[in-house]
Amino acid sequence: MVFVVAGVLCWGHLRGWLLALVMAPLSCSLSFLVVRKIGGQVLADTQWVWMQKLIAKLDEYPVRTCVTLRLCFFLAPAINYVLALSSISFRHFFIGTAVGLAGPLTLAVFFIDRLIEYMGWSKTQNAEMQNALHEMGGEFGGHHRGLFGAYF
Repeated sequence: MVFVVAGVLCWGHLRGWLLALVMAPLSCSLSFLVVRKIGGQVLADTQWVWMQKLIAKLDEYPVRTCVTLRLCFFLAPAINYVLALSSISFRHFFIGTAVGLAGPLTLAVFFIDRLIEYMGWSKTQNAEMQNALHEMGGEFGGHHRGLFGAYF
């Protein structure tokens, strides 16, 4: 979530939202693939009856289950790990993650953008602060970064 906030602060609400929609599923997919490579599908072969019932539902509705988990738990890494150790295919995981994250990420970017406006953390204010530092003379040395570390 920190990276979503940083993206909106640095690139604005539209580009930050688009970056979040692309990068969040890729981030989840990377951890899925790493855990799948290391752990395999150990939950698919479990002897626990209650786990077998859960895995059966996952096998029956893989994309729907993944979307539901993303809507409930958003970017929680534990979801990536559990799904990686289950029998869900990477294709179903990626589709479910991308679809399931679209709504929550859109809401998050909307509220982050409103918070930025409310707090007055705009690019204009950032540029004004940069100009003020520049006018003070080079006592801080070199290039001056903006309020949030990006060059504006």
